[in-house]
Amino acid sequence: MTVYGGEGPLRPSVLVLGIGNRLKGDDAVGPYIASLLSESQGNQVVAPGDFTIVALDCGTVPENYTGIVRRVRPYHLVLVDAADMGLEAGAVRIVPVDMIGSLGLSTHSMPLSMFISYVADIAGRTTLIGIQPEGMQLGADLSDDVAIAARCLAARLAEGRLSGIATLGDDPTRR
Repeated sequence: MTVYGGEGPLRPSVLVLGIGNRLKGDDAVGPYIASLLSESQGNQVVAPGDFTIVALDCGTVPENYTGIVRRVRPYHLVLVDAADMGLEAGAVRIVPVDMIGSLGLSTHSMPLSMFISYVADIAGRTTLIGIQPEGMQLGADLSDDVAIAARCLAARLAEGRLSGIATLGDDPTRR
């Protein structure tokens, strides 16, 4: 994968890894967001000014994308995944690394906290964004609430706006 700008290859400002299983309902939210960014921006690149985004669908194995993360060396690595945070369906939260183990992130072969530790020296900053699923039944589609939240988050990411997303643990609505 090579990302090109006006004068040649660019180092993306943000690399978005959409994580999840497309066959399990709301667990597909990460790949769905990656596809929204890719489709709306064409060829997985957003370029308002000097700002660029590359979005990839990692399925359930983000660890298979560490080579790409190493090659791209983004300023900001954003992981997007369905996470059972005890909130209403479609709730979006930044998940601190120390809270990852307490969440329902079970479709991955490697714990996301281990993945984040592994790539910590590669990206300037790493952020995990969780979206509360309604259901993750095999063969189900995304629920309406999660699809709406995904479209809103994709728009924020495309504009480079992560500020204003609540952090899990700082949120009084968590049960």
